[in-house]
Amino acid sequence: MRNLPLSPREKQLLRRLAARKTDAQIAERLGGTAKQISEQRARLLTKLGVSAPAEIADATERLASWSTYRGVT
Repeated sequence: MRNLPLSPREKQLLRRLAARKTDAQIAERLGGTAKQISEQRARLLTKLGVSAPAEIADATERLASWSTYRGVT
């Protein structure tokens, strides 16, 4: 897994993936369509070199945290 800087949008997406949200749920919350979220998810996971669900959770802990984070909705 690569330790690359993530944009705020990528962090939001990564957190929701770790919370096992569907593409449709993520699109509803962040904007866009489920197809756009699916494409963003694929690019993000490729960027991070992540393939397994456990790796998504690990990447979230390491790369998508910040002090004001209040949870995923």
